[in-house]
Amino acid sequence: MKLPAPQLIISLGALILGGCQLLPQTRQLRISAASSLRTVLQTLEPEFEKAYPQVDLTFNFAASGVLQRQIEQGAPVDVFFSAAPQPINRLLEQQLITQDSHRSVVTNQLALIVPEQSQMSLTGFQQLTSPQVKKIMVGERASVPAGQYAQEVFAKLDLSQQLQAKLIFANNVRGVLAAVASANVDAGIVYATDVRQSDRVKQVALAPAQSHSPIVYPIAIVAASSQPQTAQSFIDFLSTPEAQDRFTQAGFGLVSKD
Repeated sequence: MKLPAPQLIISLGALILGGCQLLPQTRQLRISAASSLRTVLQTLEPEFEKAYPQVDLTFNFAASGVLQRQIEQGAPVDVFFSAAPQPINRLLEQQLITQDSHRSVVTNQLALIVPEQSQMSLTGFQQLTSPQVKKIMVGERASVPAGQYAQEVFAKLDLSQQLQAKLIFANNVRGVLAAVASANVDAGIVYATDVRQSDRVKQVALAPAQSHSPIVYPIAIVAASSQPQTAQSFIDFLSTPEAQDRFTQAGFGLVSKD
């Protein structure tokens, strides 16, 4: 039977609308992550979205302490990936993290870096006391875990008082990297993984492991998340062999599952 033109248009419209209703809706998963995770997570993003095409990852990168405060103030976040346990522990105390959802994912090391063209012969942290070294940039202790670890190293090596006047503070570890790369400071302390992000810096030393707390990156679901199952899927994805290969390629260590 041949339908009149108006009925045909209406029928086609209903068919199109009906088909659209069958298409799965994309869900946005909001992830707040430490600045030092930016490159590796952006590399993993298309791989996760290929496995979960109905999920659109949205990242917010900043210092872990800043991200903690944003969550405390009610920022819409589903997953928090921190560069240290303390921010997540503080959120747990306030019941802002889903109990039993947190796990440690990767580890890192602390590196002393100088501009690539630097002529200083630094080979260790103790040499930061040299008169040649006038400006040292580190993350601010209040919100940047890398800055907290740096202060632990200075205290362990009995350098705190000698270096205090030389210190300049950045609000995240990538700010430290940028300042050293542009030779605005003589030296800086970042994560070992950050050194790979610039060919304008060189690593001169790694902090002795016993000189600071273990650098462990935990992840957790934020209690206010409206999609905890999707959030858990992302966390589980980070434990897949493919994701763990990406982490190791980026220079991170893996946390033992034992």
